[in-house]
Amino acid sequence: MRRLSTSGKLGALLGFAAAMVVQGACGSSNSGATPTDTVTGPLTVLFSMPATGSLADQAIVWEAAAQLAQGEINAAGGLMGRPVTLDIEDSQMSNATAVTMAQTLLDDSHASFYMTADGTAAVDAVLLSTLPKPVIMLASTASGDQLVTDDTTNSFFRTCDSVTLEGGGIARAALDKGAKTMAILEGNNPYTLGCAAAAAAYFANNGGTVTATVKFPYAPSPTYDYAADLATASAGAPDVIYLVPHPAAGIYFLKAWTAAGTGKFAGQWYLNEDLATPAIPTNVGVAAVDGIRGVKPAGNATAYTTMLTAFTAAYGTNSGDPTIPRVAETYDAVYLMALAIAQAGTSTDVDALRTALRAVANPPGTVVGPGQFAQAIALIQAGEDINYEGASGTCDFDDQGNVDPLMAEWQLESGQFTTLRTFSP
Repeated sequence: MRRLSTSGKLGALLGFAAAMVVQGACGSSNSGATPTDTVTGPLTVLFSMPATGSLADQAIVWEAAAQLAQGEINAAGGLMGRPVTLDIEDSQMSNATAVTMAQTLLDDSHASFYMTADGTAAVDAVLLSTLPKPVIMLASTASGDQLVTDDTTNSFFRTCDSVTLEGGGIARAALDKGAKTMAILEGNNPYTLGCAAAAAAYFANNGGTVTATVKFPYAPSPTYDYAADLATASAGAPDVIYLVPHPAAGIYFLKAWTAAGTGKFAGQWYLNEDLATPAIPTNVGVAAVDGIRGVKPAGNATAYTTMLTAFTAAYGTNSGDPTIPRVAETYDAVYLMALAIAQAGTSTDVDALRTALRAVANPPGTVVGPGQFAQAIALIQAGEDINYEGASGTCDFDDQGNVDPLMAEWQLESGQFTTLRTFSP
C-alpha cells in the first residue's frame, strides 16, 4: 500500500540527507520541554492520502508539499534529536481502507498524530473507529461539519476551511453581486453536499431564492448526461449556478455548457474551491471560462510565496501545480504537527500535544512561518511563545479545531485566477 510519487521520492531524498545532519548532531534536543519519548530512531508519523482514486491527481501534489515540509524540518535538525519520517499511505478513496490502515499502522513506532489529506467520509470513518491508541487527528483537506460533531474527545483539528465557510462564502459573493436566484449542481459526496447545503441556507436566509438543487454522482463519468442536469439547473434562468463537484466532473459540466446546442445558461457561474485549478481553463478553453467566479481561502501572500518558491526549487515542474487547492493547507499541517511535538517535548502524550498544537498555532507569540522552522525551534527552546502563520492563512484553531480564514473571491481572466477581493463570510 506504500506509495511515493516522483515528487515524494525527491522529498524523501531531501529528508534522508537532512536526517544525516540530525544523526550527526550529537543527539541534541529541539524541544522547549524535557523530551519524554523513549523510542529512538526516526520519528514516524502516519499520513493518509488518496494516492489512487478520483483525487489521485491532486494527492500527488499534496504529497510533494508534505515531503517539502518534512525536508525543511529535518534540514533544521528534526525533532528531539530525531529525523522526522512521514509514513505516507494510500487510502484509495475508501473508508474501509483508511480505517484498516489507521488501525494497523498506529502502533508504538508511530507518533500520536494521524495526519490526513483524505476526504470527509474517510476521515469521519477513522474518527468513529476504534484505534489502537489515542491520537490527534490533523486534516488538511476534510471540510465536512460532521467531523466536528463526531469528535467527542477534542482531538480533531484541520488546516482547511469548513464547508460552512466555503458554501457561505459563495452565497455571500453571489448576493453581493446582486443575485436574487441561484441553482445548485451538487456532487453526491459529504464535502460537496455540505458546501451546497451551507450555500443554500445562507442564500435563502439573506433574501435569495434557490430555484433548483440538482444532485449528480460524485465520481466523474464520461457516459453520464451532464447536459441534462445542466438543463434542469438552468431552467428559469437563475442569476447564478453554483457548481460543486470534483474537478473532473466540473470539467464535464462546463464542456456540456460550452457545447453547441446545450449551453443555455447565461448567468454567473460560481465554482467551488476545488475547481480553482488550471485544469478548468486548460480543458474547457480559456475564452470559454472567462468571467467565471469562485471563492477560496485567501491565504497569506508572503508566506504562500515562500512556500511556492521552495516547492519550485525542490521539484521544478515535475510534481504538479502547487497552486491547486489544499497544497498550502497540507504543507502547514506538517509544520504544525512538528512544532506541536517540539513544544510538548513528546510525540506520544495526546493531552500535551493537544495543548501544544493550539499554543504554536494561535496568538500571542512571535510570528513564524514557512521556511522558518529553525527560528521557531530556537524560540521554543528559549521558552518563548510562537504563532505560526501559514501559507494557507493564519492557522488559528478555535475551540472546535477549526480555522477561520479570510476568503478570496476570484475570477478567471485570460486563463488566470485573479483575486477580486477578500472578505469574511
